[in-house]
Formats: sequence, C-alpha cells, structure tokens
Amino acid sequence: MSWRDFEWIGHHKLYRIVTIEGAVENIEPLHVGAGKKKGWEVADLIVLKVVDPVSGEEVPVIPGSSWKGVFRAEAVAIARQNGLEVCDGLPRATCLEGREFDEIEKNYPPAECLEMKLRGIVEGTISETGKGVCLLCLIFGTPGLRSHVSFYDSTPVSGYRLGYRRSVAISRRTGAAAYGSLFTVEYVEPGSIFNFRLTAVNLPNYALGLLSTVMKEINLGIVKVGGLKSRGYGTVRFIEERFKISVSGIKGVKNGVLEALDPYDCEVEVSSSVLEGSEAWKVLEELSSAWTKSLSKLKEVSRKGWKWVESKAS
Repeated sequence: MSWRDFEWIGHHKLYRIVTIEGAVENIEPLHVGAGKKKGWEVADLIVLKVVDPVSGEEVPVIPGSSWKGVFRAEAVAIARQNGLEVCDGLPRATCLEGREFDEIEKNYPPAECLEMKLRGIVEGTISETGKGVCLLCLIFGTPGLRSHVSFYDSTPVSGYRLGYRRSVAISRRTGAAAYGSLFTVEYVEPGSIFNFRLTAVNLPNYALGLLSTVMKEINLGIVKVGGLKSRGYGTVRFIEERFKISVSGIKGVKNGVLEALDPYDCEVEVSSSVLEGSEAWKVLEELSSAWTKSLSKLKEVSRKGWKWVESKAS
C-alpha cells in the first residue's frame, strides 16, 4: 500500500459528498440550554433560541455544535468498546495540537506542501513521537486538520410548545431538598419535530457506518441530546418516513454500489444516488455493517499507532 491509497484523508480532492437529512422528534422533554437566566427570564435555566428568518420569531434550536458533540462522544465510546485506541478530541487530549504542519508550510512550495501534509498524516510522521492521527480526528477534525463531517442547526419544522418545570437538588447527606436549591427549567415539550442535516465529505463507508451506528443508538434512546439527561430529558428519534440520503461525486454510486475509498473499506449496495424513507434507513444499516466488517483491519491500524500504510488489508 501507498499513502496515496488514503487520499480521502486530505481535503485537496473531492471524491464524494454524502448528505443525510430528515426530521427528528423529541420523545422526552428537550433542554439544550443557553445558561442561567438574565434579568427578566421566567426560568433559571432557559432553552437556547435563534431567530427564525421567515417568521422573525425566536425559536428553540439544537445547534450543530451540540449534534457534533453528541456524535463524537458516542463515537469515542463505540470505538473504544471495539478495541480501537482513539483520543477524546478535547483540548490537550487530541492527536494534534495544531503546530505539526508549521515546518512543512515554511519549507515547501504550496503544491508540495499539500502532498507532504497528507503523507505525514497517513504515515504518522507529523509529530515527534511518530504517532498518526486516529480515525475520529480524521472524521471530526482536530487542531490543524479540518473535519470531514458538518452538522447543521436543527430548528422546529412545525408547531412547538415550551414548558416549565421546577426542580430541586437533593442533599446527599440528608436525602432531602438542599437549602436554596430550587430552580425552574424551560424545555421543549415532547412531540416537537426538528429538521436534521449532516454532510460527510470524502468519508469511507466504514466511517459513515460509525456515524450510522450512533444514529441507531440515538433512535434506541441509548444516546440522548441536550442537558438534564439523568432527570428524564433528551430522548429523540429520527422519523423514518422523513429521512433522505443523497450521494454525489466521482466515487459515489457506481453499478449499484457505494464504492470503497481505501484498502480497509468495503462496498455497500445502494439502489440509487438518492434514497428516502425505509430505503434510506436500510442503507444506514448496511453502512453500520461496513463499520463492523472493517473493524479487524482498523484494529491493526490502531495497534500500529494509526500509521495507516504500515498495516495490511486482509
């Protein structure tokens, strides 16, 4: 294998764009917070809101940053559960610090600089330790390396209602209400429907499968969204009949398959470049299977310190 077999890792070529969009409904109260109240607010903990460009009114929002946090946190748990060594993706706990490419950018002309960057990422030569960049940093980004997946803000697509609930902290010592701990929470009532959209650029099928696995766990209620999860908030589900997957690019859908992007990837059967409803959800299942099928190969890459070209595809 050559580092050129993993050119999807870089952002210098466009192979394909996969867009997943649809609708998500909150089954439990939903609280994506904007912090404590300021002055006139009726609740101590208020819901984050944005101005709707059509109506001009403030509406609750699940920001793309929240979706990204949910997906990455669960992806870390899934990867580690399956024996992959991945970083947390947090400050001082990530594969790169953002300065690894400084010398390359200073000493090489632009075209050669791109080539050296990609080669360094794939071969694990960009840091003093020689450690490569883990799969999750490649998917979600890390200092000095742009993300391959983008999450968009989710806003209500129909009517919604805000509710208010009083809560109190319990003293661990007495088992009763702690003094001065009464507070009011603003939340979105269950049954509200939000739009949902993510775009994945140049991701192999197994990486799309990891994202699909997270989506399945969200649907099962294993993964929740927003705050106050242990208090009965945050369960949401994707609405199957309002689900859509579209693929475009030179390595998109060819002869009824979603092509493999590297030697560790595998093809996924699809009926067309645009799938909706149950057909779209079926493809998510197939992508999850691609993630499972590629795990043995990815474990070997992980054991090699994410030096992708030193491992052998089997």
